[in-house]
Amino acid sequence: MVDLNEFERKYPKPEHPKGWEPSLQWDGTKGTITASLSNEPDDSVWAELIADWGLDPTRTQVVNGSLQIRAWDVSDGNGGSRRHKYYRATIAPREVQRDQADIDALCKLVEKRKPSKPVKTGGDSAFVVLLSDWQIGKGCEVRGGTPETVERIHQAIDESVARLKYLIKNYKVGAIYLVGLGDLVEGCSGDWYAMQTWSADLNDREQDKLVRRLILEVIDAFVDFELPIVCTGIPGNHGENRKNGKAFTDWLDNRDYAAFETVSEICAQNPDRYKHVTFPLEMCEDDLTVTFDIFGVPTAFAHGHQFRSGANAQAKMETWLKGQALGRTGVADAQILFAGHLHHFVISESTGRTVIQCPAMDGGSRWFQSTSGAGAPAGMVTILIGSPFPRGWSELLIV
Repeated sequence: MVDLNEFERKYPKPEHPKGWEPSLQWDGTKGTITASLSNEPDDSVWAELIADWGLDPTRTQVVNGSLQIRAWDVSDGNGGSRRHKYYRATIAPREVQRDQADIDALCKLVEKRKPSKPVKTGGDSAFVVLLSDWQIGKGCEVRGGTPETVERIHQAIDESVARLKYLIKNYKVGAIYLVGLGDLVEGCSGDWYAMQTWSADLNDREQDKLVRRLILEVIDAFVDFELPIVCTGIPGNHGENRKNGKAFTDWLDNRDYAAFETVSEICAQNPDRYKHVTFPLEMCEDDLTVTFDIFGVPTAFAHGHQFRSGANAQAKMETWLKGQALGRTGVADAQILFAGHLHHFVISESTGRTVIQCPAMDGGSRWFQSTSGAGAPAGMVTILIGSPFPRGWSELLIV
């Protein structure tokens, strides 16, 4: 008979971040450092913190203007409160030089925006918005090209905001999670289909610029709700840097992932407005996933192109998650798994866990519809997640 206590000691249940813990992420060329301090750090303090995490402060620096401060009050148990402060900054090699003309223009734009209101504390659930498969730059399809896709995204943002206003009146919403599920860009030459380069209505640079602006629009739509916002993105297959149909650098050299990284740097230019927004961009590089503890519910996010076997979307997700559980990977204990990639909505609880495949926002596919006769409506999934709900989730709505 298995000694369950001994099993738990040998294989402890993994702990997942909530999105704002002290940490350092570094891939050799870029990263972030987050620290809990009583006073604002100066250059010498940053150097000491960088060294404490095992990096060389003579070769690694905090990027000027990237400092973000997050503060909130918590009960001290005696009728009073105490203030927690976290400091987060972008770090980079000292020799790195980049052309940031477009980023600088966006930085100037966000610097003019008004400060956000003080954040509220408490709550027992999070409002989660899934940004999936925009494929910005995809040409004229069943539902039109990029202009029509952007219009759908704008409408979905407006409806998501209205949805949150309604939910706040009926639930104890304590945070907002804005999660990109990948394939936000279409690409121009990923070898996804023969006519991709010819049919794209924006080039790669234009796609990246528009995606950055749309992510900022999503953040700005929610930043005045006085709630902590966690904003992150998962790499998709369309965001890969490919040569002859194959990714040829590394898994995180990805345009979907880079878009959120760049937006985090832009928001850092206006800490008064975006002080309650965190960008936890660390993830498991082996399986391109991220898992958060969302008010007591382990919740995982993946694009879905790594799901290989299965007769349909549900089978693909559940078979993959079973394998991850056996392998005790970062998503092994996920109670809820979100994915995109296959462009239609699916939800299943048949395994005791919930798997949700999100629909796409793009224009559809004339080729797929003409060859299979199948298609699916566009939409953006919104949902409440938290341990008070018997299923771990409630109030799912596609907007």
